[in-house]
Amino acid sequence: MNDDAITLYSYEFSPYAAKVRCFLGLKRLDYRTHYVNPLKARAELPIGHQVPVLTIGGEARNDSTPIGLWLDERFPERPLLPEAGPERELLLELDRQVTSRFIPLSFRLLIAFGEPLGVRWRNRKLGARAADRTTPGGYPLRWLHPLMVSRIGFIRRQIEATDPVRSNGGLLDDAAADILVWLQGGAFMGGRDLPSLPDLSAFAVLSLPYLAGYAGADGIERHPALMDWFARVRAHLPPDAVTRSDLAERGWP
Repeated sequence: MNDDAITLYSYEFSPYAAKVRCFLGLKRLDYRTHYVNPLKARAELPIGHQVPVLTIGGEARNDSTPIGLWLDERFPERPLLPEAGPERELLLELDRQVTSRFIPLSFRLLIAFGEPLGVRWRNRKLGARAADRTTPGGYPLRWLHPLMVSRIGFIRRQIEATDPVRSNGGLLDDAAADILVWLQGGAFMGGRDLPSLPDLSAFAVLSLPYLAGYAGADGIERHPALMDWFARVRAHLPPDAVTRSDLAERGWP
């Protein structure tokens, strides 16, 4: 066995898995994707019961940010974070902010929280289609997926952590404002000249629903400075870092 062979266990439209794909993309690491059958996750995953899981040789890690830290240990070229010091702590704190603020927003966009029934149904069908195209043998519950997805406990808890009064568009505006503050006048977060862990995390989490074609996710286009930041991050990544081009409903303007 190749000691450095990498496999990512993933759902294609998982924002957490999209983060890991961006980490791997920045580091220019080759890897294989194992698309997990949502009905057999516990049996298929080498550890835990949620995606993403990454294996390198015979070792496995789960949880997107710890996976990023592990990748820096194993493959220090093109680092996601400085090795030590106040800058590293700042960037880790920004990544925690991305997780607490933007991941719930991504799930709200997935189920079109607060939107009319037709919009909710369309967004959820896009997720079902991605699951069906990537699950080996197809996803047998694809027709029920639009009804089931909002009842998944993990997704429901993420959405309950947000302000139910705020619209998805308002939360996207907040996300844009947060990122522009976190840039600190630089090209990337923390005032850096190169993207780091929180840039890749925020980029993945916000661009996945946009590229997937979710209604409301195009609200990012209202913010030219944010779109400029997206373009700067994209310049450091392979074209399909966030999601496969054959599953994307939108392209970048």
